[in-house]
Amino acid sequence: MALNEIALIGLNHKVAPVEVRERLAFQDEEALSFLKGLKEEGAVKGGVLLSTCNRVEFYADLGQGGSAESLVGTMVKARGLAESSRSLFYAKQGRNLISHLFGVAAGLDSMVLGEPQILGQVKDSYFLARDGGALTTQLNLLFQKAFHVAKKVRTETGIGERPVTISYAAFNLARSIFEDLATKRILILGAGEMSRILATHFFESGIRQVKVANRTRERALAFAKTFDAEVVPWETFPRAMVQSDIVISSTGAPSCIIHEAMMKTVMQLRRNASILIIDIAVPRDVEASVGKLDGAYLYNVDDLQEVADEGLEQRKRKAEEAEELIASEVEVYERYLEHQELSGIIEGVVAWANEIQETETGEALRRMGELTPKQQDVLRKAIHRVAHKILHNPITQVKRLVVEEDVSQASDIFRDLFRPREGQQEDEGDGQ
Repeated sequence: MALNEIALIGLNHKVAPVEVRERLAFQDEEALSFLKGLKEEGAVKGGVLLSTCNRVEFYADLGQGGSAESLVGTMVKARGLAESSRSLFYAKQGRNLISHLFGVAAGLDSMVLGEPQILGQVKDSYFLARDGGALTTQLNLLFQKAFHVAKKVRTETGIGERPVTISYAAFNLARSIFEDLATKRILILGAGEMSRILATHFFESGIRQVKVANRTRERALAFAKTFDAEVVPWETFPRAMVQSDIVISSTGAPSCIIHEAMMKTVMQLRRNASILIIDIAVPRDVEASVGKLDGAYLYNVDDLQEVADEGLEQRKRKAEEAEELIASEVEVYERYLEHQELSGIIEGVVAWANEIQETETGEALRRMGELTPKQQDVLRKAIHRVAHKILHNPITQVKRLVVEEDVSQASDIFRDLFRPREGQQEDEGDGQ
């Protein structure tokens, strides 16, 4: 495969303002329609369109006469962007494209360094293209390798281990204090954006006992719908604290709303059972002296920012390790592409195995007589799994020998072992 057959065009949060990214963003149906239109025109053989809130990138297997520059023009026109927006796009091919995709999938190009969500978004884009018939062999190989590299980066560098945002630092803190978050009760004071972000972390971790209090009841009700929460009247929130394990306070109050005297009463009613109080408000919602009470664990925005800053510094160091790992994987992938015949050999062996599988499955079904559709499906899947498992290790090993060890004759040995020579007749005897 020639590296210049694949092109990338795109823009992200580093080069384009949010109003441009919003105009360029694609929903799934729009993305498929865009890909199919380009295929029908012959501009591309196939493509993968990655669209998130922070980036839109189009990885294209170019058609005859296609170019990255022409794709930029097509996208600008399709999304109704001004001609001046062309300058915001970047275009990559060859090694730069491979390195970029590996870095994107590993979270090295994200707004939050090392965040894991982007890998899921890349996979969703890949599956959308595959299921929509827009994925070519070349793109399939490239993205499969990107998934492998992203997993390797996270496993070997641990880049995502430390939190780098205040909201995630708060969530991580709670997770380190309580063994099972899903069983805990949470009270949220304030229904603003920071409360929503934090509540999302806790809700996704399995917490379902959520209460919310806000001075404006309408905002509390809207917030409660998202998290299936119980709305607590603002004037009764101290009583709700007695029944809570975690309190998150993020109001716009000009002064503290939780005082030491109030908290002493709460702790007495709780019989000093431990309570975690996360104060992410500025100005602070909770008096500092509350943190000195037995059983009350208080963390404010400065405490959490310190944790986040330490996490970011660690991730920056881990990112350097990740860049070295990616550079090495890019070299391995380039060597793989140099051995173009290997893909054809593997595809031929898999096709040969599939033919045998289909033949033997049909013969087995014929001999077994009447079977229910479910029984037939079980048999087909069992034979498929056997064939897949037999070939998996040899395919893995031949890739390693050819690509990593540069043993060129390995592919020939693999082909001779697993495919019959032309004209050779298979022994179709069943031993009976």
